[in-house]
Amino acid sequence: MAQRIAALDLNGDGAITRAEAREARAIAFDRADTNGDGQLSEAERNAMGNGQGGRMRGGGFGDADANNDGRISRDEAMSAPYRAFDRLDSNNDGVISSQEMQAVRRFGG
Repeated sequence: MAQRIAALDLNGDGAITRAEAREARAIAFDRADTNGDGQLSEAERNAMGNGQGGRMRGGGFGDADANNDGRISRDEAMSAPYRAFDRLDSNNDGVISSQEMQAVRRFGG
């Protein structure tokens, strides 16, 4: 988990801002949307989530289908809660600091 979270540090400064997490989510969505239709089908979610219906740890697409149509639009994906980010941002300052990342590593994340 720590490596996946660290990959969100797009500017390499050792901290992850909510903006970086949002940008990483957009990149992940675009990568998963293999047919480019702006929607993630179940097949596309399965492909990205190792057959787990797109429940990516930290990705947040698993329950993003707000209108329950079986597909996740880009808007739905971008509007989904950032649960993993919020859990790791222990002081709620909108940044996962290097100290907060160390806690993830210490606990085997």
